[in-house]
Amino acid sequence: MLLLMAAAFNASAQYSADENFSGRIRAGVSYTQDFPGLHGFAEAIEYSFPLNKWLQGSAGLRRVHTAGYPRTSTVQEYTRASALDVSLLFVPFSTERAAFRIGSGYSFSFYSIRRAYPVYGSHTDPQPEAGITWPSTDATGRISGLSLSAEYEYNITSQVSAGIKASVAKAYGNVVMVGPFVGVKL
Repeated sequence: MLLLMAAAFNASAQYSADENFSGRIRAGVSYTQDFPGLHGFAEAIEYSFPLNKWLQGSAGLRRVHTAGYPRTSTVQEYTRASALDVSLLFVPFSTERAAFRIGSGYSFSFYSIRRAYPVYGSHTDPQPEAGITWPSTDATGRISGLSLSAEYEYNITSQVSAGIKASVAKAYGNVVMVGPFVGVKL
């Protein structure tokens, strides 16, 4: 994927030099859901750059914070992850004022999680719910995988843009993120 992005960038260097197609630094915050009952927010900053009229590349950093009580009210579970994301986006719609992009990429995530699972004290107890405990397990690690995204960006001025982005990417498992961003042209 990185080789494909580099080749496309080199092939379109003359096209990218056009002032209408310079790169942008973008920052955003999004609502994030890890799985039902575990939600929070993500912060992201990325550099996006055109490769040609129909393709755009981006590279960025993302921080995910989710928490909740999805299995029991006694243990708060969470996911904290930092990720490096690289993407290649197809631009099916683009005007001087707005653009719509869809694409995929790869996420490299470093995470810290807490999960709780039931432990049953006795299977012969007539009220088995009374013997259930919910010990928590903390873990750290890294994971990588495919990411998918769609975004709409509107140019407020020639230098500043705003938009909305929806994506599915790796944190610990797959997380869904939807939220606004702002961009500044370089």
